[in-house]
Amino acid sequence: MLHLFKILSVFLVATVKYFMSPFYAYFTGLSMVESIIAITLGGITSFLFFYHISHFVIISTKYMKPFALKITPGPLLEKIRFRQQRRIEKKQGRRRFTRRNRMIVRMKKSGLWIIVLTTPFLLSLPVGAFLIRKYYYRNRLAVAFALLAIVLEGILFCIIVWNSAFVRPL
Repeated sequence: MLHLFKILSVFLVATVKYFMSPFYAYFTGLSMVESIIAITLGGITSFLFFYHISHFVIISTKYMKPFALKITPGPLLEKIRFRQQRRIEKKQGRRRFTRRNRMIVRMKKSGLWIIVLTTPFLLSLPVGAFLIRKYYYRNRLAVAFALLAIVLEGILFCIIVWNSAFVRPL
């Protein structure tokens, strides 16, 4: 029964802190195979949960904006409108296709792969799920690529942790 609680705790840690879960699994005394299964299932569960929840967040923010504008005090709205107007006036004199714009266009083409590959270890799973849902919801393979990256990076992290000498206690 205690062993089952260890596996469950690794699963729950992987849903929240995916990058740190192999270290936690190693120090709880799980085998590499058990930890790989618990970590990947936790990561997949977390990603899918936040991917589907982010759809409701995106939709609700669209409908909450008019309500938020109604309850915002008048002086604050005036400041916001003034800043928006200044921003529009500032943009009118700029060049339209700058170096930064070119970089954004290039990133848009490879952005899915950057998000997919960095979600498990650099970004968090909720942020990566939100970004994929927001910008790549029409791409049918985006979720599959993200889940594949979670599985492969979970296996890779576990192998690195179990075979590295700096993690082993004295």
